[in-house]
Amino acid sequence: MTETIKDKAKHFDGVLVVGAGPSGLILTYELMRRGVPVRLVEKRRGPSHTARAMTVHARSMEMFDHMSIGHRLKEVCLECPGNRYHFPGMPDEQCPKTDYRVLPTRYPFYYKISQNDFEQVLREHLFATHGMAPEYQTEIVSLSSPAEIEADGFVKATIKLPNGESEDITCPWVVGCDGVKSFVRDVAGIKFNGEVVAAMAMMDVPLTDVNFDDRWMNYYFTKDLFMNVTRMPGEVWRIYMSEPTGEYVYRDDKKQSFQEVADKIGIGFKLGEPEWATSWDIRNNIASHYREGRLIICGDASHVHSPSGGQGMNGCMQDAFNLGWKLAAVYKRQAKAEILDTYEKERKPIGEQISHGAMATHHIVMGFGEEPEDRYHLTQVPNWEDTTIRLVSGLSHNYCGVVRVPNLLRPTNGPMAGERAPDALLTKSPLRHLYDVFRRPQFTLLIVPNISRKQEQLAKAVGIRDMLDARFPGCVSVYLISDKREAEFDFDHQSKDETGEFVERYEIDRNDDDGRLVLVRPDLYVGMSCCMTEWETVSEYLEQWYVPAGANGAPART
Repeated sequence: MTETIKDKAKHFDGVLVVGAGPSGLILTYELMRRGVPVRLVEKRRGPSHTARAMTVHARSMEMFDHMSIGHRLKEVCLECPGNRYHFPGMPDEQCPKTDYRVLPTRYPFYYKISQNDFEQVLREHLFATHGMAPEYQTEIVSLSSPAEIEADGFVKATIKLPNGESEDITCPWVVGCDGVKSFVRDVAGIKFNGEVVAAMAMMDVPLTDVNFDDRWMNYYFTKDLFMNVTRMPGEVWRIYMSEPTGEYVYRDDKKQSFQEVADKIGIGFKLGEPEWATSWDIRNNIASHYREGRLIICGDASHVHSPSGGQGMNGCMQDAFNLGWKLAAVYKRQAKAEILDTYEKERKPIGEQISHGAMATHHIVMGFGEEPEDRYHLTQVPNWEDTTIRLVSGLSHNYCGVVRVPNLLRPTNGPMAGERAPDALLTKSPLRHLYDVFRRPQFTLLIVPNISRKQEQLAKAVGIRDMLDARFPGCVSVYLISDKREAEFDFDHQSKDETGEFVERYEIDRNDDDGRLVLVRPDLYVGMSCCMTEWETVSEYLEQWYVPAGANGAPART
């Protein structure tokens, strides 16, 4: 590709995001709130009015709290305490369950909402905050190859517009959030190996004669039939159905098909007129890698698996949450492109973990050909319920095995580098949580001085803040947490730990002479934790993400 071709094409100096599902919408939001221009294109005619996904888990709700959208989802979602597994012939009170109400989070449950309604909330939030809306009926029909991109230093794309005309553009980055049949992934030459593991049908429908607790997700199954059912927001129930032959899954008369399966299992309800129904093959695939130079894939384009547990959409959204701040830093020339390698390094093991966990639940409820009583032992493994809810909710997902911290750093108590940063209630009046502190689109350094040496350590804290501001401008927000407000020191961002939850959850002893520094990443994971005497290691740690001011390659975009 020559410079002449680039001159003929319009240059878009931003990120081209392909696909306006949950992953694309969240990635767009995360980029735009950091000042990165985005074009969000979607080949669908308009917003979807039907959807397969329906669950929003606790870790995703913590992300949405960070994005200031959690309150809106609370208004439109239906709370679900967890899942009940109805083994044939077993009294309901004895059936295994996964009860999310014990989770250590402000969201000890999961929300039920149809994906199309969920996407509408995301679109409204994106438009309200950034005036951005997806470009529908707009399809990427060609992209330059990885070899051409490497030679030219940019991506050339041909876009088919709603009026049928074509537009050629060049841009620095393209992210494919374009699903299982990803065009971006195919052009990038990324393999997507896997297999079909079952067929699934789904229906939204009014029900009568319901004799189960519809707050829960209720799993029913026999040797060769599967159905789960729960109430959705509004007047309908969501039902999923599977069996190994395809006879019921792909039958044209979906109402009759679903009713027959429900009757054979013995659930007892009666179907009204379905609002809509669909069938599809359940695939278990994961991409060989997530990035090929300036082409990146995200969400379903990188992994897809059984819907058992409802983890798919949540894992995809967390992919976008991980990628957004890193790609923004690279675009703004605050960081080198090599930090994008950590996206795959951190998220691919999570994708594999989600796939493995989904298939474990899949085997319990859809292990066709095996009697249900022979699958029961899978639910009786020690700590099965606790392990399952922490994994499925996303609270136990972590990057501990791949993160880097400075050498010879003294270990501290509390969450490790790469673990989820726990929330905590700081003050009751006004109501303030630690996650309120993290809402800035930056790293957050929490400074927690020792009580007996507080004056000395507060003076040191001011110096740490000023050093980080000068060395990594705009990249780190410094926040003081003490036993009272420290008016005599120049800290705009500070709070009193009134309840003691913060020091309890981060295992900090305020009488420890060394004090504590806790650095939290923009995606709500602990970056590192150290004693205040090791404050210089914070700068050392940040150098793996950002180019220090004044160093080669550091100038920011204007």
